[in-house]
Amino acid sequence: MNSCCAPGSNRRRVSPPTLPSFALRPGVRFPDWSAVTSPVVEDALTTLAQSDHVLHRWSDYSPAADRVRVALLQLYAAEGQAPTLGDLAARTGLTEARVRPLLEDLRQRDLVVLEGERIVGAYPFTDNDTGHRVRLDTRTIRAMCAVDALGVGAMLDRDVEISSRCRHCNARIRIATEDRGRALADVEPRTAVVWLSLRYESGCAANSLCSVTEFFCSDEHLSAWRRHRPGDEPGVRLSMDEALQAGRAIFGPSIAGLQDQSGVERRVARRSGNSGAYDLAVVGAGSAGFSAAITAAEQGARVALIGSGTIGGTCVNIGCVPSKTLIRAAETLHNARVAARFAGITAEAAVNDWRATVHQKDELVRGLRQTKYLDLLPAYSGITYHEGPARLVDDGVEADSKRIAADKIIIATGARPAVPAIPGIETVPYLTSTTALELEELPTSLLVIGGGYVGAELGQMFARAGVKVTLVCRSRLLPEAEPEIIDALTAYFRDEGISVVSRIAYRSICASKAGITLTIRRDDEDLTLEADRVLVATGRVPNTEGLLLAERSVALAANGGIVVDERMRTTAPGIYAAGDVTGQDQFVYMAAYGAKLAAKNALHGDSLRYDKAAMPAVVFTDPQVASVGLTEAAAQRASRRVRVSTIGLDQVPRALAARDTRGLIKLVADADGGKLLGAHILAPEGADSIQTAAVAIKCGLTVQQLADTIFPYLTTVEGLKLAALAFDKEVAKLSCCAG
Repeated sequence: MNSCCAPGSNRRRVSPPTLPSFALRPGVRFPDWSAVTSPVVEDALTTLAQSDHVLHRWSDYSPAADRVRVALLQLYAAEGQAPTLGDLAARTGLTEARVRPLLEDLRQRDLVVLEGERIVGAYPFTDNDTGHRVRLDTRTIRAMCAVDALGVGAMLDRDVEISSRCRHCNARIRIATEDRGRALADVEPRTAVVWLSLRYESGCAANSLCSVTEFFCSDEHLSAWRRHRPGDEPGVRLSMDEALQAGRAIFGPSIAGLQDQSGVERRVARRSGNSGAYDLAVVGAGSAGFSAAITAAEQGARVALIGSGTIGGTCVNIGCVPSKTLIRAAETLHNARVAARFAGITAEAAVNDWRATVHQKDELVRGLRQTKYLDLLPAYSGITYHEGPARLVDDGVEADSKRIAADKIIIATGARPAVPAIPGIETVPYLTSTTALELEELPTSLLVIGGGYVGAELGQMFARAGVKVTLVCRSRLLPEAEPEIIDALTAYFRDEGISVVSRIAYRSICASKAGITLTIRRDDEDLTLEADRVLVATGRVPNTEGLLLAERSVALAANGGIVVDERMRTTAPGIYAAGDVTGQDQFVYMAAYGAKLAAKNALHGDSLRYDKAAMPAVVFTDPQVASVGLTEAAAQRASRRVRVSTIGLDQVPRALAARDTRGLIKLVADADGGKLLGAHILAPEGADSIQTAAVAIKCGLTVQQLADTIFPYLTTVEGLKLAALAFDKEVAKLSCCAG
């Protein structure tokens, strides 16, 4: 262990005959004196355990109250925030009416902090920003105080990272643990110490001792801070190792001694009865299906993963991967054509073998399908793969005439290209997003029906490959985007020779001498458009046929998607759905996210909620369209008072240096508090910039905080800072890096 984290000269002294402790549950006593070697910590905890002091109040509550407290701590750790009353009821199997008095008992014992019926804290966790943050895997949770933060790892039986600041000078302090939260791995700075307050007032630790149990970067700064405190204020100075001992002793027993408990999430018990049954059946072997199956297997569940057709689903086989590699290939052609924007440079590029380009794409797809799907199955002994069309039956799923018994089911069967209801569409050999990517010979001309992300991306790709493209849409290009972005992108498409025909109605389509003839209605006039081929890109339809959903009372939405609530539950008990089959948020990362939640909820009691407030979305046109949060119109529909800031890329130094100022950045903020509500980027590298805005929204930053953040110069993402500054400043009058 690093010497900075080693204990000082705290040799164990001879303890008094009995140290105060209380039975928490069979075999578990509180505090855990075995964690304490320091006499300073021993004395401090003994004081805290005296009659009517905080630790004494935490003793002797009922098994039912203990059940609620344990569930509360588990849910807090799993979600990073306090659960609702309904969450607790679902987790404990109690009614809300039964949970309420138990919560009140815990509140009176100062184990829970309530605002009305809303839970805002459960020691060691809080919803309030105390400055003490504990990182668990991908989640960050706030802790009540410094000692509470240090006790989280031992309580959850896992290593954690703690970030806080010196109470005196605000310097950053970071602590990392090892040995599953029971030892210090690293402390920065090495001189950091803790002040443990012993002042307990009004039966509320949060407002008394927790409010001044703090980290300090050094003994000098602790002393400087104490000079401004009452001289008789009770408390002790602890080294970081001593503070860890205190945290372990107080919180280590909190959820200890529980059957099938490991950290936050229970392992799934193997069934002793029907050994042929599965804990979970996952129908669909694409991104969502694999995410659900792997998540469940990691929890110790027996999982049946049921696929039909090519394994891997849409993204790797016929969606994201093949389309983006061909889009990038076509982008090289465009870059050569516009190279002359730099003085003294000319370049040429041409397609001389599109078949070879497509075959290279196919090799990439095969390789990723093998390494990211097929090769993964043997690594998870808890997953059994079954092949064949599936349907739901009374005790599970039937696949290829074989019954697969399972307690819970997740449907993740994805979606397929939709076909618009245009008279005559069934008589023409239309392309879809799948078959268009398989073309080994480029058509001379192409009609693209649909102005969403698929139509926009593939239309531009084919145009750059030398195809004459006409893009037709009933409303406008990318109708969900900000109007400024729509107008700008439409103009850029036309600059590249793409004809964009919007705000029309489809009348009919048929085969003709030219290849395909589409008749549309625009401005009270019928028009005909002709092309060699036609690509249908009018959305996607969830794959629900043949599953016998109606027989299991699984409801469908108007768009054909399976109806799910925020916990990924369908309308049928024990059946969940995730991914494109739900008809919402059809992005591969949201499919994987939703499937992971569905698996955890199916196994552990429906405690996790689907949250898309900071969901980024990217359209891989050039410039790219990247968005997160609310548009201006959506915020106004939600009755929010908003301010907006919009800057062109001609204000972003990166774009000027690249001599490509196509694009803009628009921010939407709450007019009252300045909180960032939405960010929308049209830029050649917009996709790589949007995640900064997503994190800002997730963390609740204001546009002023975004403007105050340091960004690297000559990057596209620096435009977010400039757009934030533009709420109150004229950025054209700022020098480089000024703000």
